[in-house]
Amino acid sequence: MYTVMLDLKGRSVLVVGGGTIATRRIKGFLQEGAAITVVAPTVSAEINEWEVKDQLRVKRKKVGEEDLLNVFLIVVATNDQAVNKFVKQHIKNDQLVNMASSFSDGNIQIPAQFSRGRLSLAISTDGASPLLTKRIKEDLSSSYDESYTQYTQFLYECRVLIHRLNVSKSRKHELLTEIINDQYRLSLVKQREFLQQIEKYK
Repeated sequence: MYTVMLDLKGRSVLVVGGGTIATRRIKGFLQEGAAITVVAPTVSAEINEWEVKDQLRVKRKKVGEEDLLNVFLIVVATNDQAVNKFVKQHIKNDQLVNMASSFSDGNIQIPAQFSRGRLSLAISTDGASPLLTKRIKEDLSSSYDESYTQYTQFLYECRVLIHRLNVSKSRKHELLTEIINDQYRLSLVKQREFLQQIEKYK
């Protein structure tokens, strides 16, 4: 498996199933601005609430071949083997498919993930142990706390400013390297001082 990040904004996403796993997947898709359709005879209270708010579309029925047409990403979040087999038989070669109950039957995996501003971390054990994946995610969540939300935004702003400076590549590299230090993550004063330093180069 080769790890990539997908821009799902405005992309069509079909979620087959309306239970716990489907709900968890949909939360992430909503955050990314995907155009979500859920196909399931019954759905969770959260999915129903999102439907009421017009955040997604729900078809309360069993999945049909017509539901799979012109869909960018398909997530099958059900333990019904007949449904899994049906989807696998009717998808197109160029469609992205995740089978939550059998990762080897799809062509993509959706790793455990979390974000801190511009920092995104994803964890996968390639189906070996979801429990280990969960533990690693918890460990990383503690190590990379909410302070990284503001810090990564600071790093982004600095990178943009530094690349505009009329200085050598080596000096730019030195400046970018300098701010990869916890003293900048933990101190807004240090961040302001660095930005003032950058201003002197203009």
